[in-house]
Amino acid sequence: MCLLLITAPSLVHGVVRGHEDLVSQQMSVRELMRLDTALAIEQAKARLRQHKSGQAIADNSPMAQSGSLKLVAIYGVGKKLLAEVVIGQRKHVYMRGRSWAVGVKGGASDYRLLGISGSCVQLERDGEGHTLCLHPGLGDEQ
Repeated sequence: MCLLLITAPSLVHGVVRGHEDLVSQQMSVRELMRLDTALAIEQAKARLRQHKSGQAIADNSPMAQSGSLKLVAIYGVGKKLLAEVVIGQRKHVYMRGRSWAVGVKGGASDYRLLGISGSCVQLERDGEGHTLCLHPGLGDEQ
């Protein structure tokens, strides 16, 4: 009976410590979400300033859309995934299940989403496929 009384406080301490770890992780996630939101707002303001100054017209030229490709992020839950891809100097957001980037009507000079799998994204333009990965060793980056 004495052994049970001695070990019981250590079990309670372990449960409390586990709860503190969970709270700490939740705070980290909240902080990351807050930072991501602040960054998105800042980028939206910058795009608005560009649009007002007339620079957005130049960014839509075929030359700006044919630049280098870089996968910046994949996020979402389950089948509702989004991928951020930088094409040349512009950021495009692709949604799983939709061929074209958000806000793009789609044309011959635009990249079409073929799929999002794991940490890679498959795009196609003019019949030429491109696989972009967050960790380049996981796919054939073209």
